[in-house]
Parts: sequence; structure tokens; C-alpha cells
Amino acid sequence: MWDWIMIKDALRAIVEIFILWVFLYQIYRAFHATRGARIMVGLFACFLALVVLAFFFQLNVISWILTRIFAPGLALALVVIFQPELRVGLAKLGSHPFFSSFAKLQRVDFLDNFCKAVSKLSNQRFGALFAFERSISMKPIEDSGVKLDAIFSPELALTIFHTKTALHDGGVVISGDRISAAACVFPVSQKEMSDRTLGLRHRAGVGMSEESDCVVVVVSEETGAIALAVGGKLERNLTPEQLKGRLEELLNISPSNEKTAIA
Repeated sequence: MWDWIMIKDALRAIVEIFILWVFLYQIYRAFHATRGARIMVGLFACFLALVVLAFFFQLNVISWILTRIFAPGLALALVVIFQPELRVGLAKLGSHPFFSSFAKLQRVDFLDNFCKAVSKLSNQRFGALFAFERSISMKPIEDSGVKLDAIFSPELALTIFHTKTALHDGGVVISGDRISAAACVFPVSQKEMSDRTLGLRHRAGVGMSEESDCVVVVVSEETGAIALAVGGKLERNLTPEQLKGRLEELLNISPSNEKTAIA
């Protein structure tokens, strides 16, 4: 009888430790590359130092302050400091396939035209920024730009991002197979990036993919290199064919039966 109770207690402790470990590891993954991570480390270091001092020297007043004031204040401070990261995390949770799904709005012929447009933008060294809307609405981003609601075409994409046009600054939002808006302001990522050569356009692409479940395609104005940002991660130096394959996967589009040459 007692052995079974001890086994149950041990199993319960193991489950609790596992849940806490997973929780803390996910927090580490989400915040370790952010600027707020250093603030969090500093706050926890101060809290731990005060706890150790209060315990060893029996500082009752400090112990009372730590438990009644400092700890709740620390929790509130973390919510304020990591408000952007928390918002992104909740958005990703809400966009998980378990909770939602997005329709197969993009067609294969649209994707062929899009990759041809990206290839031409890359060859002509036109910087470009496209965001594919998925399950999370991008209306607030669309409102920051110029509404178009136009059918996508390579000619339209080249016109938008030509350096002499009024709409070339900012990003384009694509909903289904239509350009919803152009010259949109994308949020810039606050992550510390290892490659300091990445410019504002790439940081905006990563930032947009952090704020939403959208898929962002970036064309570098300096090198013509093609990159893709999703979930806050940047995939660089893609060929048009590789880009098409990744978009088919991320946008849930069935690959076409015939190989389409991307010029």
C-alpha cells in the first residue's frame, strides 16, 4: 500500500518536473535571442541575490518585501518588457493547425507568376518585400499602406517596386491571389541578428513574420538575393525554384504536375 503511494508520488513529481522543464525551455527558446533577455537575467539575478541574503541573515523585512511586493512587481514587469514576444507567441498558438486552418486560396498558376516576378526583380536588383496573408488578418498592416485589391501579375510587381515609383518603399500584402495593399509599413524585428549586413528590408521581413503567421519574401536591392521569412526565421539565398517549393509547402498549394520554367 505504502509502496504504491510512494510510486504515485514519484510519478507525479516526475510529471511536474517534465512539465516545468518543457515550459522553461519554451520560454528560453522564445526569449533568448531578444534584447529583453538581458533585462530578464538582470532582474532574476537581483531577485535571487536578495532571496539568498534574506535567507542566510534572517532579514524578515526584506523577506516580506520580496514575497508581497517584489515578486508580483517582477511578474508585472516581465509582462510589460516582453509584451511584443508574448503577443507573437499567442498569435503563433492561435494559428497552429490544431486551432485553425487557412484555405487553399493561392493557385498553382498564381505561384508560377509570383516566382517569375521575384526572379525578374532579383535579376534587375529591385528590392522587394511581399507578405502572404494566412490565417491571421493583416488588415492593420494594409491600413498603413495604399489599398490596391488588384490581381497579381509580374508586370504589376515590377512596377510597384521600380525605384522611380511612389509605392516602392514598404511592403506588399498578398491575400489569396490578389495584391491587397502596397507601400505598407512592416514592423522591424528587434532580434539580435548574427549577420550585421542584413538591412532594414530583411529586418522588416523577419519582424512581420514574428508578428503574424504570414510568409514573407524578401529580394535584396544590393545583391538581388532571395530570402524567405516565416515564424521569425530567415531562409536566405534561395533560387526561384527553391522559393516555389517552399511556398507550395507553406501556403498548402498542391505542386503542379508539369514543371514550369522560371525565367
